Amino acid sequence: MEIKSQKLIVPWDFTNVSENALLYALKIGSFTDSFTIDLIHVVEAGGMFAKGKLTEKEASEKIKSDAVRIKEQYGVDVKTVIQEGSIFHTISEYAFDIEADTVIMGTHGIKGVQKLTGSKALKVIAGSNVPFLVIQDAPKEGRIFENIVFPLDYRLNEKERLRWAIRTAHQFNSRIHIILPHATDAGIQKKVNYNLAFAKKHLEANEINLDVHNAAKGANYSDEIVKLAVDIEADLILIMTTPNLDFTDYIFGAQEQYVIANNAKIPVLCVNPAMV
Repeated sequence: MEIKSQKLIVPWDFTNVSENALLYALKIGSFTDSFTIDLIHVVEAGGMFAKGKLTEKEASEKIKSDAVRIKEQYGVDVKTVIQEGSIFHTISEYAFDIEADTVIMGTHGIKGVQKLTGSKALKVIAGSNVPFLVIQDAPKEGRIFENIVFPLDYRLNEKERLRWAIRTAHQFNSRIHIILPHATDAGIQKKVNYNLAFAKKHLEANEINLDVHNAAKGANYSDEIVKLAVDIEADLILIMTTPNLDFTDYIFGAQEQYVIANNAKIPVLCVNPAMV
């Protein structure tokens, strides 16, 4: 599966993490024949996160200045986009409208008030029809996405995530590391086993190298996912987000928000059930 071109979006908030996201976009683009990068900055129209933000005019001037600097520094032209709205909807809507391949977004993790209202990154991602690659640090030298952690559970909507696993593994010559939860319920274990057989069938049919790992008994599955990623020096975790997230998920913690904001700062590619 050869990826000849890619249309990439980087949400741009003028911070180091958005610069890190740009560096990932540049590196991902280097694995294709051609690519485009759109920098999008959302001017929020009110709300608790709008106070102290740039005006539309200020943001427009600043992002255009950054585009000039990026051209000089990296030799790449980027498109700059300013849109008014909510970051929780505007980025996903823009990505869908232009038929983007991936949104590459930097996150500062779960901080301050977000510990109460949930990860902003997860709220931006939820419901998107375009996958989000969420990063914290700049990419390392050399190859990227050499080892990918692929958590499986009992949910039966893995087709789209498997498609992205196969696509990514082919593009970057990756090895897939499947991790399974420890299930005490026989019914859940049966569904996990079905998903494992389904995943192995499709990965092996596409000549993807893979290993299977098991989470420790009684351990938190999110912690086990990140622990495996650290142990094998993975540089990507590929997850499916929880469908129909509500406010209680953001307060009490859908497991993926802790994977996305992992302390090891490993990038996470998020695929939504809405894409299936």
